[in-house]
Order: sequence, then structure tokens, then C-alpha cells
Amino acid sequence: MKKIHLILISVVAILTVPVIASAKVDLTPVSPCINCHDTVTPGIVKQWQESKHSKVGVKCYVCHKAKEDDPAGFEHNGFRVTTIVSPRYCESCHPKQVKEFRESMHDEAALFAMSAYGVVSGERVEETITLGQTKNYKTNFSRESAEAGCLDCHGTVIKVGKGGTLINWPNMGIGRLNPDGSAGSCAACHTRHTFSIAQARKPETCGQCHLGPDHPQREIYEESKHGNLYEANGEEWNWNVPPGQWGPEDIEAPTCATCHMSGFGGAVESTHNVSARLKWELEPAFSWPTDKKYWIGKEKFPIDPEIARRYEKIHNLPPGSLKAVKTGLPNPFAIAKKFAPDVYKAYVGPGKWWSRGETRLDAFGGDALRSPDEKREDMIKVCNQCHVRSWAEGDLKKADKTIDVYNAVVLAIKKKYYDPIKKERLDEDIKFNGKSEADNLWHEIWHHEGRIWRMGAFMQGQDWQHWEGSYEVVDDGSHMADWLEKLRVRKAVKERLGIK
Repeated sequence: MKKIHLILISVVAILTVPVIASAKVDLTPVSPCINCHDTVTPGIVKQWQESKHSKVGVKCYVCHKAKEDDPAGFEHNGFRVTTIVSPRYCESCHPKQVKEFRESMHDEAALFAMSAYGVVSGERVEETITLGQTKNYKTNFSRESAEAGCLDCHGTVIKVGKGGTLINWPNMGIGRLNPDGSAGSCAACHTRHTFSIAQARKPETCGQCHLGPDHPQREIYEESKHGNLYEANGEEWNWNVPPGQWGPEDIEAPTCATCHMSGFGGAVESTHNVSARLKWELEPAFSWPTDKKYWIGKEKFPIDPEIARRYEKIHNLPPGSLKAVKTGLPNPFAIAKKFAPDVYKAYVGPGKWWSRGETRLDAFGGDALRSPDEKREDMIKVCNQCHVRSWAEGDLKKADKTIDVYNAVVLAIKKKYYDPIKKERLDEDIKFNGKSEADNLWHEIWHHEGRIWRMGAFMQGQDWQHWEGSYEVVDDGSHMADWLEKLRVRKAVKERLGIK
């Protein structure tokens, strides 16, 4: 009888273990999980055993015990667990990091992909994967292609179907929208189940998503002297130093995490807000400082008058044509509201993951809301750990002026060639996937080559800045001029022949 009581007490203790608020308290039932998963998923068990979580007593049920209001929770061998360990779960032990992540552009990544997510016709779920036609021509209007492409990095919307089946899963996208109302995936950078800080500090981790023609940071970094030193000597560097202590004595050159997140020996405070040190917007069609007045899009950003006049003369444009560029776009919340209103309603608004969502400004918080100069100052403090201030300032100011040149050149192409093609409707009947060659050229100019140009300038990727960026923009500008002339001739010939 005594033995039975002891067994019952043990079972009750296991099934009523609370989620702990600190990793120092060890109350979780590890044996029932390990006994089974050591056979079923031995790789996961090995990863956890080698992790810091294991060393400090954070066991399976600490992270996987489902919250009562989590739709993704399900019964599993006597426990209510969840497969999707969202930021709400990590927040129990890492509140600062989750708050900072929530205030960064990483957190909003999925909203930028809503035109690839929202299905406009033929929607159906087949073996947990959503199929159908989207409004995103870059994925051939295909939700199927988007699921394996852009949404794999940006993050998709995970839904819970009948019987607890997860739809659009698995997905580790950085901006993934979770069933519990949160956004993001910490495992996008700290791969489960080791959740290694060393891994998150290495450029290959950022390079999983930040590569290719539209965000070529990995390739640019590899060309830079920083990347050269990493490739040559990185295996000898000390990657496992605790946060707040990692500094120039541990590594010889910076990685992505060093500049954008690390405190780097106490030069600044470490952060998970990757937007906290960015002076410029290098993503949109035109660039402008990360200032509130530009984020809300109510004020244009002026181009350096002398640089503007230079390109007005070169392209024979009236004075003032290249005076300023539009700001505030693209707005992730407007994209979500337009292409997936149900998603917008579920995640945006009072009491939701984002309390507001009206302008691009609402995508940011915390240190990302500081002035552009304050953000630049933090970046320079990191640079100063290896370089004198004049070196760091000189290199960044050189890149700053590139923004004026980029804005002027690309605005000139748009005003003189692309806008007339659209205004005169010259390409209306020669489109594929809803876009003409002129549309594709314009997209490549700013979304591919323009980003390469700008990012290459700031990250010391000389060849990328010049030959893959600046030169390619000029080359496509000449193609755009050619298209305008040919399309006008084509229209005149059709009119003369009476061809509609």
C-alpha cells in the first residue's frame, strides 16, 4: 500500500509540474521524455544534452509544456505539450531578449510576405500544406512555391486544424506567425535543441536568409576584409564567451552579430533588436534615414542638391526633377491588411502582438526609435574597438554619400523612362504573370541591383557595390531607355496599321 501511495504521488508530481520562471530551478520530468525520444529522435536528445540548457537544468517540459491558451497544445503520453515553442515560451527566462526581438524588423518579416501568403483562389489544404493562387508574381502566383521559398525565411502563418494537426508546418521563419498570437522563431538563429550562442554569432547563420540578389549581405561580407579574416582564422576564435563579455580579445574581425547585436566587450549594450543600430533604410526603392518623420511617409527625403543637379544635367531633366524621394514604404502592416486581412486582424490591434499597425513606424520599438545619429554612434563605438574613430567615420561617410548618388540615379531612370512607359500604357498587352519586361527591369534595378549597390557600400564589398550594383543599375537604365523608344515605335506602327 505504501508503495502504491509513493507511485501515485510521483505521477501527480510529474503531471502538475509548472513552467519555471528561471532555468536555475529543476522541476521538470526529463526521464519520461528522454526514455522515449532517445530511441525515436536520438539526434534531438544528443543536441539537448550538449546544450547549455541541459547544463543548467532546463529540461524538456520547461519549454514544451503548453500554455492553457495555446491552440497548438495537445495531449502526449499524459502531458499537454506544444511543438511550437514560440517567443512567449522563451520569454519566461529571456524577457529582455524577447522584448528586443519584438521591437525589431525581424519580428515583422512575415508581414512583408503576405502577398505570397494570402490565397486569392483555389485554396485548399493537402497534407497540411496550403495550396492555391496568390497575388505574388515572383512566386508565379503560387502558394506552393512561396511555402518553400520566401515564406521559409520570412515565416508563414501556422494554423491548427482538426485533431490538432498543424497546417503550414514545419517552418522556422524569423517572422513566423504562431497560433498563440505571437510572432517570430528564436530557433531561426539559435537552432534547436542546442540553442547555441556560438552558432548565432557566425555569419553562416545570418547567411541562411541574408543572401542572394535582393539581400546579398552574406556574399558582400565574404568579399570584405572582415569576411576574409573570418575565413582565414575564424576556426581559432573564441565563440562561446557569455553575452556581455564577448569582445575584441575573442575574435579578430566582426561578424554580422558583432556589429548589429553584440556589446563587443562592453562598447555598447548587447541587443536582440537588429534595427537598433541602423541609420539608413536600404531595403525600399529609395533610401532615407531611419527617422520617425520618414517612417510615417509624410515627408520626402531630400537628395544632396549638387548631386541631384549633376544627374539632372546628365539625363537632361528639368531642374528640381530629382529634388527628393518618397519615404515610408513598404509598410508591412498595409501589406498584411491588403493581402491577408484575416492575419492582420488576428495579430494586429489592441491587445494583439502589435498594438498598432498603421505605418512603417509601428514595426519598431525600443532603441530602434532613437535618432539615426544615435544609432550610428553605437555602430561607431563597436568599430572603435578595432579602428580609430576617424577610420570608421570616414568609411561610413563615404557610404552615406553613395545614398544620394543611388537615389538620384534611380529616380532619374524612373522619371525619364519607366514612368512614361506606365503613363502611356505602352506595355499593357505584352505582359507575362501580370508584368512586362519594363516592370521586371524596374524591379531588378531597385530590389536587386540597387540593394547590392547600397549594401555593398556599407559593408566594404567593393566588387558587389560597383560591378554587381552600380554598374548593373546603369546597364538596366540603358535597357529601360531602349524599351521606352521601342514601345513608342511599336505603338505608332500598330496605330498606323489599325492593329488593336
